[in-house]
Amino acid sequence: MLLWDQELAPVREELPAIPAPQRLALAMAAMEWTRDAMGRIETPEVRDYLDRALTAGRDAVSAGRDRIELSDETLDEYEDVLDLADEPGASHLLSAVLACADAPEGLTGEVLYGVLSFCYEGLLDRAELPEWTVEAERANARCVETIAVQKRLVQDALTPAGGSG
Repeated sequence: MLLWDQELAPVREELPAIPAPQRLALAMAAMEWTRDAMGRIETPEVRDYLDRALTAGRDAVSAGRDRIELSDETLDEYEDVLDLADEPGASHLLSAVLACADAPEGLTGEVLYGVLSFCYEGLLDRAELPEWTVEAERANARCVETIAVQKRLVQDALTPAGGSG
């Protein structure tokens, strides 16, 4: 994850400037892109939990909220689902979702940075690199693409509507 740290660290201090509802929209875009890039998650309970949580996230974004609101039942179920998340990357995506729901003051810039990190780690885990080095990450098309997508999402959120970007 060394490459991601180098590439995303410069935007870390800018994330609080994004309005909280937009931070959630950015987090949702990153999580949904990550889930799609991962491919099918084989464990039905994990797949179902993520589907329900991401649906709640889309609803929260549509309503202009600043965090995902999960039912008590869904939150109570988290640890059991996490215990089943053995396949590469699944636990990282679950952690990203929980970070968006476990944000009593809304999704802060720091929490958003963590969500982006979880998303990258999940794809990195799924890439099954022989070693995690900057060189190995840079040579992996999925790692490079993920960083580019996340940087674009952040820049789009930081650019005022109608701006030159």
